[in-house]
Amino acid sequence: MMVDSTLISESGERLSPQPIPELDLSTGTQEATPTITRAPAPTAAPAPIPVRAPKSLPEPKDDRSLAAWGRPVGLLAIILGVSVFIGRLAGTHGQNMLHNKMLPWILGRSLGIATYVALAAMVFLGLWLRHPWRARFRRPGPEAILWAHVTLAACTVALLVGHLTALALDRYAGVGWTGVFVPWGAQFRPTAVALGTLAFYLLLLIVGTAALAGSIGRAVWFPIHTASVVVFCMTLAHGVMAGSDSVSLRWMYVASGLVVLVLQFTRWLAGTLRQGSAVVAE
Repeated sequence: MMVDSTLISESGERLSPQPIPELDLSTGTQEATPTITRAPAPTAAPAPIPVRAPKSLPEPKDDRSLAAWGRPVGLLAIILGVSVFIGRLAGTHGQNMLHNKMLPWILGRSLGIATYVALAAMVFLGLWLRHPWRARFRRPGPEAILWAHVTLAACTVALLVGHLTALALDRYAGVGWTGVFVPWGAQFRPTAVALGTLAFYLLLLIVGTAALAGSIGRAVWFPIHTASVVVFCMTLAHGVMAGSDSVSLRWMYVASGLVVLVLQFTRWLAGTLRQGSAVVAE
């Protein structure tokens, strides 16, 4: 039988319990006494060495601060100087023009020409964006063409609002607010002005549906968007028939009309030939 006992050393340290040897009564011999081992005394964990946070270095002073501010301030001063000079020059030589009763008509006609140019460029980019020939050219990319197309659409609407406002406020033009918003409501060349009014409403419909393209779906807005060529043709006829200086601008109308016509025809022709070749291949 084995009996466990706890041993204590002379220094008072507790030793691990060891078995006491038994006496074999049959033989009279005693088993070998096992070696007594001491349990290792628990050692304390070393104290952590404190780490000092690095001292924050002072930020270097920017000696170029004056130079960085000097360039924008100088550019702003130049812009202000040029603006003041142009303003004084226009005010000195434009006093007679401000009191001229033809000023609203001149402004309205100028804004109308600018509207036509922006519209022609917008329609041109729209046709070229989906033209089969565009794949032959790397630049400009489709994203750049699309952004330019959208920007020109916004410019066209802004210029058109100014054009209509100037003509409506002109007491001698014979258009008025009624002629601006009601087809055939103008006293001055009612059919020509009516074409511009109808083109205005159709343009608002095209731009509005294009702005909602992500919400209403392609099947709704794209067929309406293809009417942009119709708006261009109506605007071209309006400019030629209603403009008092159409003879002087006839080359602008002819050139822009031919460019849009060629793009539209070649786009239709290329699409027709592609469909015909696909049918033959099947």
